[in-house]
Amino acid sequence: MSPASLLEIQFLVEAGRIRLRSGATASRLAEDDRWALDDPPSVGWFGRALEIGWTRDPFDRLLIAHARLRGWRVATSDRVLLDRLGPDGSVEL
Repeated sequence: MSPASLLEIQFLVEAGRIRLRSGATASRLAEDDRWALDDPPSVGWFGRALEIGWTRDPFDRLLIAHARLRGWRVATSDRVLLDRLGPDGSVEL
């Protein structure tokens, strides 16, 4: 899991766009044994994000940059991302 995912979840909770289960928090998601929180080096990560100018969503940029830095595909249901990244860069949820 990307640290950017946790921050995005927190933003969505604060904006009232999503609700987590009772007692759940973004921080607790990082501690869940079902997930492994990655810790990418920030200089490389943000450097990759600078190269992604086709989206203005800062979380999309960070998530895509993280995946590219690690050589991973982005798992998403976002049609724009799926179309833009293609099957080599994304996994449809």
